[in-house]
Amino acid sequence: MMWARVVACLGMACMALLGLSACSTVASQLDTLTHAEPDSTRQRAMRRLSLASAYYEQGQNDVAQQEVRAALQIDPQFADAYSLLGLIHQRANAPGLAQQSFEQALQLASTPPARSAELAAIQHNYAWFLCQQNRFVEAQVQFDRAVSQPGYGQVDKTSKAIRLCQARAAVKVDGLNSNN
Repeated sequence: MMWARVVACLGMACMALLGLSACSTVASQLDTLTHAEPDSTRQRAMRRLSLASAYYEQGQNDVAQQEVRAALQIDPQFADAYSLLGLIHQRANAPGLAQQSFEQALQLASTPPARSAELAAIQHNYAWFLCQQNRFVEAQVQFDRAVSQPGYGQVDKTSKAIRLCQARAAVKVDGLNSNN
């Protein structure tokens, strides 16, 4: 418990004195200090992913990406981390990297023991990416897979995304028809 307080104080001091980007090496050193704690590997990775999500929501993509990569160093099989990385790449207009990240996330989330709610959330994110890439048929397939997962609690969100994607597809088709 004493080490946890020391680690927390060091991390806060690093952020205050050196700025977030300068803390990456200190953060990796802190990981080695906290590794001896009884936390599971996934719990440690989840803490990093939680930070990454917060940075992503604040529009701080570079820091979010650093935290996702730290989570993946801790747990390379963490599907949710790859999904967030896909969203980060999507926002950065790097569709090839986004697609790779989403496909890796889907592969990992589909591996037994598959957790359907986690898989559905990844399918939703990937579908939205595909919609943004005007790949409407593929997007619909992923949306349908997401809403069919048992225990998926975001069906309303996905239904709304489906309607938006269908509207986008209709506009695209109308635009093509008016050009002919």
